[in-house]
Amino acid sequence: MIVKILVAIANYGDSNTSYVQTLIDTYRGFSRYQVDIVILSNVDKNFGTSIEVAVGLPTSNPWSLPFAHRQIFADRQDDYDVFIYSEDDTHILETHVENYLGAEAVLPPDHVAGFMRHEIDASGAWHYSTVHATYHWDPSSVLLAGGEVFANFTNEHSAAYILSRDKLKRCIASGGFLVQPHSGRYDMLCSAATDPYTRCGLKKVINVSRLSDFSLHHLPNKYIGRIGLPKVEMDLQIEKLLTIPKNDHLRTSLIDGTVKSDHSSRYDRSYFTPAFASVARAMPNRRCRVLSVGCDMGKTEAALVAQGHEVDAIPLDHVIAESAKSRDIMILDAALSDPISAFQPGRYDVLLMNLCLPYMSSPIDMLRSFSPALSRDGQLLVAFWNWSAESEKRKRREEKKKFGPLTVGEYAESGIHRTDPQIVRDWLKQAGYGAFSTYFDVPEKHRLLSNLCLKLMDSRIAVTGTVRATAVQ
Repeated sequence: MIVKILVAIANYGDSNTSYVQTLIDTYRGFSRYQVDIVILSNVDKNFGTSIEVAVGLPTSNPWSLPFAHRQIFADRQDDYDVFIYSEDDTHILETHVENYLGAEAVLPPDHVAGFMRHEIDASGAWHYSTVHATYHWDPSSVLLAGGEVFANFTNEHSAAYILSRDKLKRCIASGGFLVQPHSGRYDMLCSAATDPYTRCGLKKVINVSRLSDFSLHHLPNKYIGRIGLPKVEMDLQIEKLLTIPKNDHLRTSLIDGTVKSDHSSRYDRSYFTPAFASVARAMPNRRCRVLSVGCDMGKTEAALVAQGHEVDAIPLDHVIAESAKSRDIMILDAALSDPISAFQPGRYDVLLMNLCLPYMSSPIDMLRSFSPALSRDGQLLVAFWNWSAESEKRKRREEKKKFGPLTVGEYAESGIHRTDPQIVRDWLKQAGYGAFSTYFDVPEKHRLLSNLCLKLMDSRIAVTGTVRATAVQ
């Protein structure tokens, strides 16, 4: 029996025509499947007699175009075996379909095989553009199926999806598939490709035993050097993921950094933060032993190592810890469900709380529990997100205007505490610390203003900073 595939490709205007033709040529070259192609467009186009062009926007918003595939798939759900949606620059090969169907045969009914996206630089090296900002592997999601390891990557967007007829019918029946174009934690363009995973009850997992077989080439290669993770570093994380089925303690995380917010993911804890210069400036002028709590990929800690400090770290999870290790950070052997057991009392000159306190139910208790790690004259550094910065206030005003009253910042409702210099100092006072100094990460474009104002405006123009404190004797 020949497997029939329906492909829908979103192509707005006259951009990306060469990429669309590459996709069409690839699908036409499938040897084991019968493929029909529909191009979604806002204007009439001609890609040949065998290519259907569906013209029309679901709404007046140009970004609504990708949602046009939903009704087409629903109308033809009984005519095809496999359904593929993609943006016009994301390359799906015949082997990707084969790999999807192989995974479909072994995964639990409520799981579905998904894909990463990668780009290729001039040397031929891969860079995974799916990996950036708050998105990361979820260690708790790891499962064995068909003798291979699968895991969820928290960025559900790969600009494409493949669904079997059964999975499509599940999506339609869920009520989350045939919906109006919308945005939320993902923008409208991305939501069109992620709803099967975020609204339809399917759990997207990726085969990490063969990650390269479950990654799609983003043909423009335009994000290299801007976002994404080089394959050589991703491979370190994959090696750790592959050990989790036999090491259950590796499934735990230090915090739940995913905030309860339907309208934005920007409040989630980033796993790929740049180095905080404010942390380096807050350090004592001598070589120190440092314990970092909440280490992500390790750029802030690596900057301290470069200054000559000795840095140990308790990571956000054991997978991202592999990135930190590659930057010469010593990761403590700790059960993240009980991180306090990891350190030797009195060992450290500096304790760094690296953007983890807002995600703790009681930041004050967290501070108190780690206080024994410090030597008698030790200092505590708290890297924080400054919600009092004017740019943050503006964003929240815009969010409130668009989405109504916000609960983000109220921990009981959202899983994150609001932070600014005063709130952090109040936590520290209640935890038994004093002698505060505050350092800000002033953006380059505002350095002149900062200097002209004698740094008095820094708390209003810097989005991040570091508070330094000492224990009250």
